[in-house]
Amino acid sequence: MTPGQRPPPPESAGRPAGRSQHLNRAFDPAFWEGLWREAAERSPAARRDRYGPAEDLAQWDRRAEGYARQSESPESRAWRAEVLRWLSARGALGPRFRVLDIGAGPGNFALPLAARVRQVTALEPAPGMAVILRRRQEARGLRNIRVVQRGWGEVRLEREGWAGAFDLVFASMSPGVDGPQALERMLEASRRFCYLSGWSGGLWGQWGLARRELWPVLFREEAGNYPNDVLYAFGLLYARGLRPELRFRWQESRHDLDREEAEEELGRLFERYTPLTPAVRRRIGEYVRERTRGGRFRQAVRQCQGFLLWEVEPALRARGARARTRAAPRPRSRRSPGGPRPGSVS
Repeated sequence: MTPGQRPPPPESAGRPAGRSQHLNRAFDPAFWEGLWREAAERSPAARRDRYGPAEDLAQWDRRAEGYARQSESPESRAWRAEVLRWLSARGALGPRFRVLDIGAGPGNFALPLAARVRQVTALEPAPGMAVILRRRQEARGLRNIRVVQRGWGEVRLEREGWAGAFDLVFASMSPGVDGPQALERMLEASRRFCYLSGWSGGLWGQWGLARRELWPVLFREEAGNYPNDVLYAFGLLYARGLRPELRFRWQESRHDLDREEAEEELGRLFERYTPLTPAVRRRIGEYVRERTRGGRFRQAVRQCQGFLLWEVEPALRARGARARTRAAPRPRSRRSPGGPRPGSVS
């Protein structure tokens, strides 16, 4: 370089100024907290939801018997066995384990878990589901399942003595884990492992395809993606320093119903979001009739579920280290304004 010649520009020259800062946000728990909450707030389904807690429980009560029968299919049994093998292979199950099952339903996982661990606490708020769970428990002669008829948001961990009380906190497709605070409380209740599964992508629930296709017909807007996609939980845990194992499962579900049955089922689905006026019923009826052949409504849909398994102990150690760091005095000049927010996810 000759005297007076300008030095070559750094490698970063020409790049957007905020790119590195934007990328760094992916490692900030506050970023994922906000993203998850924003997804819920902007979700068309959440915005239009007309049900409160009482109506929600009543809906699950109505579905309890059918849901329990469906869960006994060979495909459902095979998948549960695969999940349990995965947990066992990772050391997340053992004969001395205490397990908390959040949203236990009719006992699809609580019952086989009870055969492998010391005790299962099955948390299930819907009375109809809890009745089936207790009936199945009695039929199998299992004495190590405690059924607690409450929602996850109602539980006070310290009061119940549940803080750090469980070797595995388990939540399979549970509506109760619906945001950062609910996820944080899973960490607080566990002393070793957590498992969480949920929908991934734009098709969710029993009628995922019909929901996506009918939503713009009824509301003149797109249905949007699932507001509690496992992506948010994974990103938040990763930003917290955890490295959850993530798996996906594609499944195909089929509907084969009489036309009247299909219209009734879809009416119950959309009644949650809008009164079933004659106009709404007409549009649902048109949708069903267009897809009915030989008097039968048949529809197949391919949906994706995500599954997370992670160990909690490193997170607890990191949390304690952060608490000790905050307690120690440090010069103001070393603080980084706008950096990652310490502390809990909530």
